[in-house]
Amino acid sequence: MFQVSTPQSSDDWQAYYQLRWQVLRAPWDQPRGSEQDDLEQESEHRFIKNKAGEVLAVARLHFNNGQQAQVRYMAVAEEHRGQHLGSRLLHELEKIAWTQNAGELVLFARERALEFYKRHGYELKEKAHLAYGDVQHWRMVKQRPSEPGWFRHPDWTQVLQNTWRESIPISDKMGIKVESYTDWQFSVVADLDANINVHNTMFAGSVYSMATLAGWGATYLALREAGKEGDIVLADANIKYLKPIKSLPRAHVDQQACEGCFEQLESDGKASYKVPVQIFDGDTLVGEFEGRFVVVAK
Repeated sequence: MFQVSTPQSSDDWQAYYQLRWQVLRAPWDQPRGSEQDDLEQESEHRFIKNKAGEVLAVARLHFNNGQQAQVRYMAVAEEHRGQHLGSRLLHELEKIAWTQNAGELVLFARERALEFYKRHGYELKEKAHLAYGDVQHWRMVKQRPSEPGWFRHPDWTQVLQNTWRESIPISDKMGIKVESYTDWQFSVVADLDANINVHNTMFAGSVYSMATLAGWGATYLALREAGKEGDIVLADANIKYLKPIKSLPRAHVDQQACEGCFEQLESDGKASYKVPVQIFDGDTLVGEFEGRFVVVAK
């Protein structure tokens, strides 16, 4: 799984700026150094590396004033596009901005990136500057959303949360809530204090329930994305408990790892969807769950 982090070492910083220059400046014959400005020391920098240490994507955030933050220098290596790396970086920068009480985010997007930012909730405001004689930029703005503020479809996740509360009341007692829904991942969290056993760790049954709801929720959202409807039931599941949960219960679903096709709903009246769920204590992997959910056409 790709991780967003902050450059630390001298090698990190060199590779970070190298990719920024390579993608955003070199194609227009701009010199090395043109990829930096006077706000580097005051900004939040994030990048994504692979296991070999190669930098795949970079981005930066700075505050223009107490209420407005700006995204700049978003760049993804050409050979690694299509893997939601830009979405992961933008997701991280938005979290930084919203948790520091920014009222809005602004950016200046190139034409080829307009649809990407629109998909993430940015509104095109006006035509901006023309760079290097042929690269048109557009000013785009995203207002601070209602909590939690980094959902792909806030209305869908709210319906999902309400469905759990009304149809599965125990989920509310367990403090299970949607944490985030992005282009690549669906995640939930639970309240440890509401699920603690005599060992001061999370009940195994509660871990199983959290993972099941994460898988159910991922199936529900995938169904919505496909424009389909149906009743979702858990048909089969298995779980591995690797370590006890002692602090922050979380469950993540990598959407690209799910398997199934909802087109069968129309022909067969039902469809199967396999969902692997990773269970975490904070950022530490502590369990693995795999559920097979069946969707029955209404």
